[in-house]
Amino acid sequence: MRLTHIHATNFLGIRSADVELRTPVALFCGPNGAGKSSIQDAVRLALAGESVRVALKKEYGRLVHDGAESGSIVVVADNGRANNVALPGGKITQTIPADPRTPFVLDAQRFASLDSKARRTFLFDLMGVTVGTDDVRKRLAARGITGDKVDAVLPLVRAGFDAAATEAQSKATAAKGAWRAVTGETYGSSKASGWTAKAPEGAEHAADLAAALVEGRETIENFDRECADLQQQLGAIDAADRQRQQRDARAAALREAAAKLPKAEQSLERARAELAEFLPKVEALRAAAGGKVDGMPCTCPECGALLRYLAGKLAADAPVERNEDAVASLPEYEKSLAVLQNAMKSREAEFDRARDAAAQLELVMKESAEAASDDAPARADIEQALTEAKASATKAREIVAGIEATQRAIADAGEKTKRAAQHHTDVAAWEALADALSPVGIPADLLAEALGPINARAAEQSDAAGWARVAIAADMSITAAGRDYALLSESEKWRADALIAEAIAHLSGVRVLMLDRADVLVGAERDNLLYWLDDLAHAGDLDTALVFMSMKAAPGAMPGSITTFWIADHCVGGSKAAA
Repeated sequence: MRLTHIHATNFLGIRSADVELRTPVALFCGPNGAGKSSIQDAVRLALAGESVRVALKKEYGRLVHDGAESGSIVVVADNGRANNVALPGGKITQTIPADPRTPFVLDAQRFASLDSKARRTFLFDLMGVTVGTDDVRKRLAARGITGDKVDAVLPLVRAGFDAAATEAQSKATAAKGAWRAVTGETYGSSKASGWTAKAPEGAEHAADLAAALVEGRETIENFDRECADLQQQLGAIDAADRQRQQRDARAAALREAAAKLPKAEQSLERARAELAEFLPKVEALRAAAGGKVDGMPCTCPECGALLRYLAGKLAADAPVERNEDAVASLPEYEKSLAVLQNAMKSREAEFDRARDAAAQLELVMKESAEAASDDAPARADIEQALTEAKASATKAREIVAGIEATQRAIADAGEKTKRAAQHHTDVAAWEALADALSPVGIPADLLAEALGPINARAAEQSDAAGWARVAIAADMSITAAGRDYALLSESEKWRADALIAEAIAHLSGVRVLMLDRADVLVGAERDNLLYWLDDLAHAGDLDTALVFMSMKAAPGAMPGSITTFWIADHCVGGSKAAA
C-alpha cells in the first residue's frame, strides 16, 4: 500500500499539514515539540483507528488543536483511496481496506510490548498458521497418527497443547502399568517390542497333546463304563443277598408254622370225632322235643322204610313224641354243639395254615436251592476289579487334567503375549501422540512456520542494515545478537523494533513502515538507517516509509528515494527533496 498524501488541520500539535509523498521514504524533521508526533498520530488514527492520546471516542474533542473548534485528517493511498477523520466527533470514513497488521507497522514497538501469548497469536495469524482441532488432526494424520486415541485427546488441544500432551503421556503411563500387570516385569520399549510369555513344557508338541487328550478322555469313558458295570454286578449280588435273607426269614417263619401241622391234624380229627359223636344226641333231643330233625331223609332200598342220614349214620325216620325233659335239655345241648362246631372250624383253620405253610416252605426251599445253584462271581473278585478300575480311571483323569492344564497354560501364555503386545502398541501410540503434541512436535512445526519467515526476514535485513541480528525464539523472547531484548540499550531496542516492524510489513503485504524517534540513532547508525530504507525502496520491498526524527536544522543531501519534510511552528512548511 503506497501512501500519496497526508493532510491534517488543527490536530494535536499540528495546525496545518499538506504533505505529498513523491518518494517511498519520507523523513519528517524538526525540533522537539514541532508536531512530528502529531503527524504520526494522525496517520495511526486514520489508518488504524487508534488514538494514543485519549482512551475513549467521546474524548476525541481533546485532540483538536488548541483554540480551534474542529479538525480533520485525510490520508490518501494509491488509486485515490482515502481515509478521513472528522474532529471533534471522531467519525472515520474509510476506503482504504483495513488490515489487522497495520497497527504493528505504524507502531514499531507494539510487537515487543506484547506478552508471549499475544506475540505467538499474532505471528500465527500473520503467517496463516491455524491451530484448530481440524488442523491438528490433519497434522497428526500427516505423521501417521489417527484413530480413537486422537479423538480422545484432541478436544484438549482447545486448552493448549500442553494439556493434550500431558493427557496422552498419562495414557501412555497407564498402558505401561497395564503391561507390567500382565508381564510382571518392568516396562522397557525394547523389551516390550518382542516380549512373549514363557510357554510351559510340551508347548511345542501341541498336536500330540491334543491327540493324547482325546485318547485319555476315551480311556476315562471306558473305565467309567467298566466301573458302572461292576457296580451293577455288586448291586445284583446285594439284591440276591437281600432276597436270600428274605427267603431265609420267610422259610424260618414257614418252618415254624409247618411244624404245627401234625398237631393241628390230630386236633382236627379229635374235634371231628367229638362233633360226630355229639351231633346224634342233639338230633335225638330235637326229635324228642318235637323240633326239626336234621339230617337227610331217604328210604330203604330194600323195604322202603323211611330213614334219615345224619352224621354218617342211618336211623329210622319215625315221628317222635314230644318229651318235656328233652325240651328242657335241648338248649344246653345246642350250646355245646355250637362250641364243638366252632372248635372244629378253628381246628380246620389251624390245619389249613399249617398245611399251607408246609406247601409254601417247600416252594421257598426250592427257590433257595435254585438260587444257590447259580454260578455267580464272588463279591470279593468284583470288588477287587472295581477298585482297580476306579484307580485306573483316577490315574487317567490325572493325566487328562495335566494335559488340560498344559493346554490352558499354553493358551494363557498366548493370551498374555497378545495382551502385552496390545499394551505395548498402546504405549507406542500414546507416546507418539504425546511427542507429536509436545513442544518439539506439532507446536514446534507451527512455531517454525510462524517464526521461520519472520526470523529469516529479520536476519536478512539485519545484515542489510549492518545491525545486530534480531531473532524471535520459540518462547517468543526477542534477542539481538543473542542478547535478550530487556538487556538491550535504547538504540538497540529501536533497531530491533524497526527490523521486526519491517518484517511484518513485508510478510503481511502492507508494505508501509512508520518509525518514530529515529533521533535515538546517531552517527553511523543513523546513516545505516537511511541507506537501509533507500535499499528497500530501490528493491521494491517498501511502498511507503515515514520516519520521524528530532533535529535542530534540516538535514543535508539525502538518497534519491528519500524526501525530507521540515516541521516548524506546528506546520509542515514544505518539502526538501534530496539533492
